[in-house]
Amino acid sequence: MLTGVRKLVERAVIGDSAPALVRFGRTVPRPFIRRLQAESFRDVFRYAARRQKFLARKLREAGIDPARVRGPEDLGHVFTTADDLLGLPPEDFLCREPQAVFETTGTSGAPKRTYFSYEEIEAAAHHEGAALYQNGVRPGDRVVCAFDAGYWISSWVTFLACKKMGVFCSAVGKPQPKDLYSRLGLYRYNVIVADPTWLVSLSEIAEKQGAFPVKLILAAGDRMTDVYRSYVQDVWKAPVILGYGSTEAGGGLGMECRERAGYHVDEFDFLLEIAEPDAEGYGELVMTTLARRTMPLIRYRVRDVTRFIDEPCPCGVTLRRISRIKGRRDEMVVMGAGNMHPEIFERVLAGVEGLSDRWQVAVRQEGIRDILEFRLELANGTNPPAVERAVRRNIESRYPDVWANHVCGMYQLAFRFLPAGSLAQRRKPKRLVDERQS
Repeated sequence: MLTGVRKLVERAVIGDSAPALVRFGRTVPRPFIRRLQAESFRDVFRYAARRQKFLARKLREAGIDPARVRGPEDLGHVFTTADDLLGLPPEDFLCREPQAVFETTGTSGAPKRTYFSYEEIEAAAHHEGAALYQNGVRPGDRVVCAFDAGYWISSWVTFLACKKMGVFCSAVGKPQPKDLYSRLGLYRYNVIVADPTWLVSLSEIAEKQGAFPVKLILAAGDRMTDVYRSYVQDVWKAPVILGYGSTEAGGGLGMECRERAGYHVDEFDFLLEIAEPDAEGYGELVMTTLARRTMPLIRYRVRDVTRFIDEPCPCGVTLRRISRIKGRRDEMVVMGAGNMHPEIFERVLAGVEGLSDRWQVAVRQEGIRDILEFRLELANGTNPPAVERAVRRNIESRYPDVWANHVCGMYQLAFRFLPAGSLAQRRKPKRLVDERQS
């Protein structure tokens, strides 16, 4: 039985060693991974179908016999969603007594709670350790982790990953950037782990007061634009590697390698699907946890929009990759220009001089025509017509299909220029809004 093979591999081949897991990830054949995932899915599905109230109820409502389910394709429209986690009691998802809980905040502000056993947290740390090792972290390095250490899981997993590897680590919560900057030289940290916006603030201090020697920066937790990544790298003269994950995933789901061409995903612990892909393969990421038994998530709709990258990575790792997140499913707007995501406009506005980093794009309607309106803050002295010409050029060169739809008259472009500071700053600003009447 393949689950027995999995246990044998984990104990005899990989053990508790990050280097061994990395070596295995570089050499394991794709057919073996696919077979392992298929057997692991059936195993966790049967387990959850017997013990999880939520899944049992969904199967009854859909008229699905659990004994006939061989893979996710047999479940039709049965998914787990963020609204399910928010609206139902934890007991509906728990399959055994938990030992830890972590929270993440949804767009409504209400926390989603995910429960784990200690063993499951240790397993997540083992796989994060492998990702750190793949990117060059070794014993002798000094890691400072500035992820929020409240009810967020990432700080704990990063600390335990370093512990397993024998790497010096300070998990310091999320201090004021100036407070950490004052200790970088004192403790000789050479690997910084934090969320992107916090890293930008730290880098602004370092740009003015001087950067300390750093070999690697790992960023995760929110979106990091190419502009921000380049800025942080220029300040520290060190590569910035992006990680991807969530509390529901138990921390990291994937991480870039030094090629920085998509996230290598942990296919030993997750089965991923892309729901409702478009012509380019982009759709909503769907995740099944293959190894967890406390609160397994079967076909959890993550809301992030991405696609699979099936070409082999030059780094040699055989694990599948997903692209950087294109946007959120709840941020996507379908209009005359196509399926619009905030990341599209980040690229369109990148390099346009005279703009602040606060902007909003609105889809509105005049008569029967969609209007794509850019609401942009301008620095003093910026020429609005020059900005408009630059934006139009960027759409045409960077998104030819979007421009072609404009030429065809499927939508019109509009611009509203605002003084600096006009757009309110919020914790999660809505960069793309749909103002059309339903």
